[in-house]
Amino acid sequence: MKDKICKLLGNNIKKYRKLRGYTQESLAEALGMEIKSLSLVETGRGFVSSNTLAKLSDVLGVAPAELFSGEDITNRYDDIQNALELIKNDSDKLNTVWVVLKSLI
Repeated sequence: MKDKICKLLGNNIKKYRKLRGYTQESLAEALGMEIKSLSLVETGRGFVSSNTLAKLSDVLGVAPAELFSGEDITNRYDDIQNALELIKNDSDKLNTVWVVLKSLI
């Protein structure tokens, strides 16, 4: 059970880190932790303290519970909006998104 929780937390941290445009280095710096420690957490081989969890929640802009939640389709709209905001000035990436969306509709 512990391994599943660690992997879920790590996957969610990585997902939100990328959605918010952080590299491991920049997020580790914002959290005041070593990159290696963040890497261990993201791969499910490490865990965080309650203080670090609170910082992660603040920096990534998500509730702590969201970092432990499984895949929830209801949150996809916000994730898509955030991802689009990050690439709004990259015409190649926007065009790729458009092609994919057209194929789904």
